Amino acid sequence: MKVTNNSKALQGVRSKGRAVYIPPGETRDVDLEGVDLEKAKRLRFLKIEGVSKAASNQDGDGPKTALEVLEMAKDQNVQFMSFKSAAKKLLGDKTPGTKDEIVAALEDLATKPGA
Repeated sequence: MKVTNNSKALQGVRSKGRAVYIPPGETRDVDLEGVDLEKAKRLRFLKIEGVSKAASNQDGDGPKTALEVLEMAKDQNVQFMSFKSAAKKLLGDKTPGTKDEIVAALEDLATKPGA
């Protein structure tokens, strides 16, 4: 996919275990997926084009079901913002602010048919 650095400084993204540096105002083809893609999406000054649904739904990029997101809450290696981002994909604008409230909302969602 194409990644454009819209900041005034050299920026780097991780791709397949190594750093790819992008000078200010330039665009590079970068193979981003999973956690690397999720981290790059958080950087507002990067414009990422060509993100496919398949890349967005890979294991490292956020589970699809409420139960999988609840498992993220138990994993001490998962940062809160990654957990909250995955929960927001399921809960939308109604996503609560605290971890306990998010867990409760996900548990409620998991008990509904089709969750």
